[in-house]
Amino acid sequence: MTVKLSDIQSINALKDAKLIAGKNGRNKLVDNIMVLEAPDVNKWIKKNEVLISSLYGFNHLSKEAIQEFMQSLSDNACSGLIIKISRFVDEIPQTIIDGCNKFSIPLLQIPKDTSYNSILLEVMQLLFNESNRLLDRYKKINQQFIQLAIHDSSLSKITNLLSQLVQNPTCVFQLENEQIAKITPANSKLEWLTGTDCSNRQPISKHDYTNYQYYQVNINRTDKPLIMVKIPQSQQNLYLAIVQQNSELQDIDFMAIENAVNFIQMEILKQEAINQGLRTYANDMIDDLLNGKIAPEVFKNTLANFELDSDEEYRIAVVQSLSNDSIEENYFRDNPNNADRVVGLFKRYWPKAVYRIRQNRIILIISEASFSNAECRTNLQKITDQLKETNSHHEYQIGLSEQCEPSDFKHYASQALKTLQIANQLHLSGPVFSYNDLGFYRFLLQVKDPKELTSFVPESLLELHQNDSELFLTLKAYLENNQNMKVSANTLFIHPKTMSYRLNKVHKMVNIDFSDVNQIFELNVGLRILSILDANQ
Repeated sequence: MTVKLSDIQSINALKDAKLIAGKNGRNKLVDNIMVLEAPDVNKWIKKNEVLISSLYGFNHLSKEAIQEFMQSLSDNACSGLIIKISRFVDEIPQTIIDGCNKFSIPLLQIPKDTSYNSILLEVMQLLFNESNRLLDRYKKINQQFIQLAIHDSSLSKITNLLSQLVQNPTCVFQLENEQIAKITPANSKLEWLTGTDCSNRQPISKHDYTNYQYYQVNINRTDKPLIMVKIPQSQQNLYLAIVQQNSELQDIDFMAIENAVNFIQMEILKQEAINQGLRTYANDMIDDLLNGKIAPEVFKNTLANFELDSDEEYRIAVVQSLSNDSIEENYFRDNPNNADRVVGLFKRYWPKAVYRIRQNRIILIISEASFSNAECRTNLQKITDQLKETNSHHEYQIGLSEQCEPSDFKHYASQALKTLQIANQLHLSGPVFSYNDLGFYRFLLQVKDPKELTSFVPESLLELHQNDSELFLTLKAYLENNQNMKVSANTLFIHPKTMSYRLNKVHKMVNIDFSDVNQIFELNVGLRILSILDANQ
């Protein structure tokens, strides 16, 4: 409510009232008026109430009791006291006058012939009129936002309307790392807010017309704090901001702000639904492109939808996330913001990148003409580094295909994925893997049936793998550590003598000559093939 004690003073029933004390509280808000005939005020007084009393029973109270009574009025945000004299008291106790001055509670003295009823009726009428005025204003504000929603609403139009209503500039922004980013509308005069630190924002006590939690942030450009409120259910951590540039916000302005928050929320949900529909349609087309299912007669038109050219060359990149060296099967489904971040980083280097987000990986089509091979790899390394900075508990890996034309997307999408899978299974170092990084092991991509790979495994090694896992792991550790006995023993947490004993057993069973380069090469190939087969079981 916006009725003040000064408004109460102006009613006809109080024309003969005298302001005795508490002059500094004349701007206190008034929500109700009640008759007080007992000093036990704590039991029923409400915030912003004016009390009428003839001080019945107060003539028997001690000074300390009256001081306690005044403290209770202050603690409960009493807006004023109206006291009738000459019925039970001839004069207002000085302790009450002192208390009213101390707590800035206006004290009005009325003659004994002033009717309580006339005061109550006029004040209640004043409050009723104010309620009607506020209700009417709320309806008008709400109707303006409804009309906007009916006639092609947008975030820019909503913030423009709000700016007119509160007479201050407003915008919607995304909070990233506690800083203001991505301001809407894009050409807003509030672009200077970008980068503002909001980490020290302070909550604002709720107003009569607020349902949401508001915060204030001190900014250098104005002496008035920025007001911000979170948009509920927004996946992008969006806030509405009001800069008190022209005037300080009044209670009634929060009606408009609350309406704006509600309609911004609906607009975001609407746009998300539309975008989801478009994204689903686009995903279906991208899936068909990557699986070679686009009919020849619509192939070029489909490419044009994604700004791809049938005569240009591209690469396919596959991104996956690992935690504790294990692939996270549902990572991008469960962390859509991180998926968006991956895409956003790719688009810094390849603005026209076409992407498909799956639950466990992201597949991207990037232009080959944009960068050289070395530059492309450097950019991918930068992307994984930036992802690691913001999410240190996860590793990101990228598999990269060779250059290809759109007609060969199916083959090269498979190549990028298999490159990533084989590099992972072979425990190759580094977050970025291209087809050429596999070296000799590229032949593994040509084998369609994993069971056929066993033909490349020496028979003696295959028998060791099947019959004695302990000796197999001993041989594997020895070869992976360049035949260093001590390091291999440490890897297996065994004594070097135990390591030597086991290797002698391996030598007898498999008849290995560790000085034969060709035999060691065959064993290394076999070990890696068996690792891949074990991973696929």
